[in-house]
Amino acid sequence: MTVTHSPGERGCSASHVAAWRRAAKMKKPLVVLEDDAVALGDFASTLATAIKEAPKDTGMIWLSSKDRGWPKKVGKVLQKPFYVWTTVGYVVYPETARKLLKMLPVDMPVDNWLAWHIKEGAVKAYSVRPAAVRQAQTWNVGSDVPHSDDIAHW
Repeated sequence: MTVTHSPGERGCSASHVAAWRRAAKMKKPLVVLEDDAVALGDFASTLATAIKEAPKDTGMIWLSSKDRGWPKKVGKVLQKPFYVWTTVGYVVYPETARKLLKMLPVDMPVDNWLAWHIKEGAVKAYSVRPAAVRQAQTWNVGSDVPHSDDIAHW
């Protein structure tokens, strides 16, 4: 299904794809943070614990605790998400970055695109609880990126 993107969503998707291109060339995972990400107090320890707890075949780790369903606890901070929400902060492993690039184009807002592929099992992902990052403001309050599900604003 192709969804019409707002200009801001196209730019956001392009930024994430650029990060995946960088991660694909690396030997270690890359932490991707959007420009409105706010690191929370336990950022470093939550990130370190999540990486230690992550199974060897992990592809991504969401650094927020936003989930549209019922996550399952996997470790002290790691959880298996039902349907991840937002791309404010995550870890992407090089092999998964290469896989994401082969799956292009991003034909809907990038957070929905990633969430769908994770839910369908194409990407093995986890999230953390407590969250390590949050957005400075929610997307519908003061965001300069109109969303395709809010067409009246663009």
